[in-house]
Amino acid sequence: MSDEDKPANQAPPAAGFPVGGAVVGGDEAAAGDEPMTEVQAARLRDLCEKHDEAFDGNLTRSQADDRIAALERA
Repeated sequence: MSDEDKPANQAPPAAGFPVGGAVVGGDEAAAGDEPMTEVQAARLRDLCEKHDEAFDGNLTRSQADDRIAALERA
């Protein structure tokens, strides 16, 4: 069907995937790059002391979540 055959009021089909330049999950992605929260730092510090491991205060929120989960499983 060419553009000439389409009714003027018919919208093109929506893409089933993000369009170039679109931000998907922007809030979560941005939060992962921010420094860990004070609550995360306190929990991580306690877990590091418990497991006799070095505490890294420069982790991102995402990295801190991963590290906390790993230490809680240990």
